[in-house]
Amino acid sequence: MSLPTPTPFKIDIPDSLLSFISQRVSTGRIPSGFDHPPGEEWAYGPPPSVMAHLKEYWAKKYDWRAVEARINGHLSMFTLPIKEGSEEIEMHFVHHRSEREGAIPLLFQHGWPGSFFEVDKIIDLLTTPSDPTAQAYHVVAPSIPGFTFSSASKSPAFNLKNIASINNNLMHSLGYSKYMVQGGDWGSMIARVMGNYYPESCIAIHANMVIASPPVWYKQPLSWLQFLAWAAWTAGDPNGMLGRLMWWREKEGGYIEMQGTKPQTISYALADSPLGMLAWIRDKLEHLIDDDFTLDDETVITWAM
Repeated sequence: MSLPTPTPFKIDIPDSLLSFISQRVSTGRIPSGFDHPPGEEWAYGPPPSVMAHLKEYWAKKYDWRAVEARINGHLSMFTLPIKEGSEEIEMHFVHHRSEREGAIPLLFQHGWPGSFFEVDKIIDLLTTPSDPTAQAYHVVAPSIPGFTFSSASKSPAFNLKNIASINNNLMHSLGYSKYMVQGGDWGSMIARVMGNYYPESCIAIHANMVIASPPVWYKQPLSWLQFLAWAAWTAGDPNGMLGRLMWWREKEGGYIEMQGTKPQTISYALADSPLGMLAWIRDKLEHLIDDDFTLDDETVITWAM
């Protein structure tokens, strides 16, 4: 059976949509905030001062066409229709082959609130590492169905297994019968599902977000007791693994409940308000990245675009 040929893809956002975004940003309103004590300014979300600064930058300095041209000039992008069940998903992906001998095929799967754009600053380091003896990779970075330029499924039952199947078929369509997967956030969960269902093809995974349940007392009694002792010992440390997990669930997990239960509801606000989308994304970037790592205004807005 002949496989479809990938179609080269360039980003070209219509002027009408850019005009809509520009108008919404210019007329967008910044609500008043709260007088939080020092160190707690982000307790309720992005402070008005942060959003006012980003709004001004977006309205007066941000140049999407320049960003668009840089992405198109740097990343080789394609689309490919892939059948999954009764649907056909139009997959958007980046594909850079390494010229190094022994390069390993690597599927780089983004998460949320990211996109394929996550691979932009590291793809050259993966395909052409500065050390000629370092391992090189053929990089494929797909957009998760429904993200950026990949079409979305219409089925409420569409899940991680479906995405894993699509990704596996994508790699096979590109000629990679065996490959590795790197995933972060949702990408890490997709990577684990791919390793579970397609071990003959997905020969290794690397996840930079690992989710593991506690031991079950009647299956692993010794491990369960060790876990209880560790939990009691570390529970008081807010910077420890358990303390940070509890903090995240109690203070930072609101978006999970909203997106996981009523995504259609929040979609109307985010689709109609660029500043609303920016605030939704910027909030997570404050605590999902290390304190000593910063994203410039242009990058933050590009993530929200």
